[in-house]
Amino acid sequence: MSTLHLRGSRRRLLTGAGTVGAGAIALLTLDACGGGGGEGAAAQTAPDAPDLTGLESAEDIWQALLDGNRRWADGAAVHPHTDEDLREELVEGQAPRAAVFTCVDSRVAPELVFDTGLGDLMVTRTAGNVFDPLVSESVSYGPAALEAPLLVVLGHQKCGAVTAAHEALLAEVEGAEPEDHGYALPETVNALRPAYEAAAGGPGDPVDAMIEANVLLTVEALKAHPNLAERVADGALTVVGAVYSLETGLVAEVS
Repeated sequence: MSTLHLRGSRRRLLTGAGTVGAGAIALLTLDACGGGGGEGAAAQTAPDAPDLTGLESAEDIWQALLDGNRRWADGAAVHPHTDEDLREELVEGQAPRAAVFTCVDSRVAPELVFDTGLGDLMVTRTAGNVFDPLVSESVSYGPAALEAPLLVVLGHQKCGAVTAAHEALLAEVEGAEPEDHGYALPETVNALRPAYEAAAGGPGDPVDAMIEANVLLTVEALKAHPNLAERVADGALTVVGAVYSLETGLVAEVS
């Protein structure tokens, strides 16, 4: 993976002659009565499509992602940064402004959930967004090597891996035989044990609590990771925990 940064050239490509200032988040307005290539073509070529490349602070980037998520949840996604010119430009290198660590679940695709496109996000996915030393090197690559200012740990509602782990660990505590789902996840269950223990006895749905606990424990582990700790301490990197609702399509920050 090339570490060549394309911030200047890509910004000119996506925004034309205009300049996108830090914190300025342009929203694409689709003309329902317009002719021509339709919504897909408009989303690809419109000069005011949201451009994460023009944002420098983690706060502004996170807000842009939340704005994109709102479009997604409202059924108004514009699917920016999918045009051929940008694809060719990105051959020379990448400069993602955020990294996302999330689950393999087919219903949780960060590029869609946050309404972003090519080159915007560096995504790592594991079942239940389970974290281990090998995975941590992939997750930390975007912030450490490519200097992305934002890292998002994204859990999600009704996570199958967390649900299975909760059932197995609860059965272990109760001395019962865990349900056989036909697919063994012993390493995943062990990796999620700290989240189970952190959430045990708390209010609300126990699986939801475990999903949130897993996100928060992973956030803390990433902040302390050797590749990231110095950037976090210097304020160059912000690590955010969040959970995605399958029902509403919305992402909510957790802390």
